[in-house]
Amino acid sequence: MVHSLVRTLVVLALLVGLAPGRAAAQAAPDTAHAVLRTVPATGTVLDHGWKFKAGDDPAWAHPDFDDRAWAPINPNQHPQLLPQVQAARIGWLRLRLQVPDSLRTRALVLLFQQTCASEVYLNGRLLHRYGRVSAVPGQVRPAGFTADPLEVHFSGPTEQVLAIRFAPWPPLAWFKDNINFMRVRITGLPGLLKRNVERAVGPVANFATFAVFLLLSLLHLSFLRYNPAQRANFYFSLYAGAGALGFLALYGGWQVQGMAGTLALGMVADVFLLMSYVWAVRALYALFEYKPGHTYTGLWAALVVCLALSEFTQLTSYSVLTSYSFAFFGFVALASAEQLRLTMRALRQRKRGAGIIAAGFVGALVFAFVYAMLIITQSQISFRVSSSLVALMALAPALSISLFLAREFALNSELLLVKLRQVQDLSAQTLVQQQEKQALLAAQNEVLEREVAARTAEVAGQRDRAEQALGELKTTQHQLVQAEKMAFLGELTAGIAHELQNPLNFMKNFAEVSTGLVDDMDGERRDSIQSAGLETDILVGLKQNLQQISQHGQRASSIIKDMLAHSRAGTGPRQPTDLNALADEALTLAYEGLLTTDKSFRATLAREFDPGLGPVPVLSQDLGRVLLNLCTNALYAVRERQQVARAAHLAYEPTVTVSTGRTPGPTVEIRVHDNGVGMPAHVREKVFEPFFTTKPAGEGTGLGLSMSHDIVTKGHGGTLTVQSREGEGTEFLVTLPV
Repeated sequence: MVHSLVRTLVVLALLVGLAPGRAAAQAAPDTAHAVLRTVPATGTVLDHGWKFKAGDDPAWAHPDFDDRAWAPINPNQHPQLLPQVQAARIGWLRLRLQVPDSLRTRALVLLFQQTCASEVYLNGRLLHRYGRVSAVPGQVRPAGFTADPLEVHFSGPTEQVLAIRFAPWPPLAWFKDNINFMRVRITGLPGLLKRNVERAVGPVANFATFAVFLLLSLLHLSFLRYNPAQRANFYFSLYAGAGALGFLALYGGWQVQGMAGTLALGMVADVFLLMSYVWAVRALYALFEYKPGHTYTGLWAALVVCLALSEFTQLTSYSVLTSYSFAFFGFVALASAEQLRLTMRALRQRKRGAGIIAAGFVGALVFAFVYAMLIITQSQISFRVSSSLVALMALAPALSISLFLAREFALNSELLLVKLRQVQDLSAQTLVQQQEKQALLAAQNEVLEREVAARTAEVAGQRDRAEQALGELKTTQHQLVQAEKMAFLGELTAGIAHELQNPLNFMKNFAEVSTGLVDDMDGERRDSIQSAGLETDILVGLKQNLQQISQHGQRASSIIKDMLAHSRAGTGPRQPTDLNALADEALTLAYEGLLTTDKSFRATLAREFDPGLGPVPVLSQDLGRVLLNLCTNALYAVRERQQVARAAHLAYEPTVTVSTGRTPGPTVEIRVHDNGVGMPAHVREKVFEPFFTTKPAGEGTGLGLSMSHDIVTKGHGGTLTVQSREGEGTEFLVTLPV
């Protein structure tokens, strides 16, 4: 594939209408027999006298075959201008060539450039096969664009018949290139040698340009490593790297065999070469400290569009002028305009290095202008000249930018050396100052050591006094703890004595009354005056007194039992427990216990249990006591409100609700809610204090909620809280960690 920049300049020549061969490409082919009078050193192109026919017949290779009915054709044209060839799956070309005697004794060479697979016959004899010719499109295998030279000897009659059996390569219809369908050049051995020497310059120039770009990319990567703040080195390394890959692909295009490989490498070269223009723009943005804007983003979008148009323009163009090179030239012009705009802006702002970079762009434009003028003036351009001009056009901007960045790196390095010398001078001064300070410090250390010794003795005395004070403080603290314990014990004893005093007073009073009744009954019996009815009354009163004594004794026993339970709360191992079953059992036991004392009481028991709660590790006996206490209090509260409602003839439905569930945190909760009498604020503040109760004397000890609070908080590490509104109801909330 011809180098991308070369094709760009060719299109420029086509646009101004001065490129050679344009008129000949569109003119009608010559139908007369071709006459080969002489073969110049550069060779001659056989583009007159050819005839074409679609189809396949081995007899069409014979020189005696009558081809007068065949259609004349000039195969040395772009495939797009030969629709009859593209429509044929397989076909033949024939050329009757008049060869003079002077040429029939010479060894000549046929040079083919083609975009198809072919078989070459001379006077009915097969000379060579280029690729595989087949009437089945999928089996066609073309050779390279530039086929191997084919040596021929025109012996025999004066009229020689050159026949070519060909098959177009279908994938070529997706692409567009400047290679014509088939160009046949005849030359001598000196011309072949000169042509080979000229063609060797192309890959050498491409490889040399690749090597230069690769070295520039690696060089600026090393600059970036030592100076990461200069981001222009990074983008220039990408620019040079993309250029290196593009020229490497162009070099591979000269070496690879086969049309598919050549096309693929040509596409790769186009992608990286065009991408290098964008990275060059980005390097200029970073170099001149400009912020990329919509123009830079638009360049990437234009790159995608250009690649689509340039590589697959068979589907998007209608003439040769809108082919590959036109799209490629448009993007190159757009990117170059942006580079020129940034450089001119930097020149106006007197940016450092703008002149060097501008010189590089001017050099590239000069080389491009020279190349364009050679094409426009139809000058004979050798591969050596064209390859050199292309390499210089590509390298001039890169070398100018690299020269500036290298100079910046050198200046920064020189500045670092200056700073390093300054640091060394400062280090020497610092060393002298440190020596002076060390001498001064040595003198001060002696003074400080004496002061430290005196201060140490003073601190030792203070330490001894502090240790003595600490001992006295610990003794006082121990005495305070003992006093606090005794005060608490006295307060607890006073509370217990107060609670036990009432039932004991009742028991004493009823015992004294009973003793008096017994004495009276004995006196009556001695006098034999008391009737049997009076004895009966005394015995009834005595029985009632004994019942009161038993009741108050049971209350005193209950107080002691609750206190013992309070002291034993939170002992024993925890076991996985079904809280739903435990709460249901507590609610049932509390309700049945209340029915034994008040058979007329009825209430609605609501159970809202979480079925997915799962077992929770708790002390089931202690937690069951807590839930039983809460349910009992709730039932007591709704019974109190029911009695008030009945007295006032108000409608009321006593309801107690027990619910369980998980919280968003790693805890579970149990709620006991009632719609009873509720609690005022002063009651809520004291509800968890020991011996505090709102029940009448004889119905509560005041230890139930205090014990429940300790079991939940101390025994399980949870919380027990209450919310209540007087006259509306109360809710106790138990939260337990899982």
